[in-house]
Amino acid sequence: MTRAEKLSDELKRSVFADPWHGSSVKDVLEGITSEQAFQKPISSAHNIIELTLHINAWTEEVLSRINGNAPALPANGDWPEPQNHSDEYWQAIKQNLFINTNKLIAALNNFPKEKLDEVTVAERNQHLGTGFSFEGLIIGLVQHNAYHAGQIALIKKSF
Repeated sequence: MTRAEKLSDELKRSVFADPWHGSSVKDVLEGITSEQAFQKPISSAHNIIELTLHINAWTEEVLSRINGNAPALPANGDWPEPQNHSDEYWQAIKQNLFINTNKLIAALNNFPKEKLDEVTVAERNQHLGTGFSFEGLIIGLVQHNAYHAGQIALIKKSF
């Protein structure tokens, strides 16, 4: 298995399969209704739909970088605002995350191994997630997924 394939596998596990740390994003989101996704059990914290939109925003941004675009904030913002409260919208948000993750997995499987160590932008900027190699970018996204899946799991326990 190549390094890119290993990274792809780790990303797949973080969203769809059985990651070492616990539940995948998909498993954590399972069974959450649109009503629950919009609840704010902690008034000063993000709710589940905001966290899901945020995970997807950064998945899209990492895909953009893997596809050769310059690093930027996600196209829809770091924390996109939910557009409505419908069940259809909530289902679409989850499906977009899964579709974009699969696109990134496919792109990684074809990513040139010699580019994995290439730094996207040398200057470290925490807000933009720069200063890492492409490999570091994927590892960071996997960590990001685990962190926010944990937040969602805690919110879910409050229902």
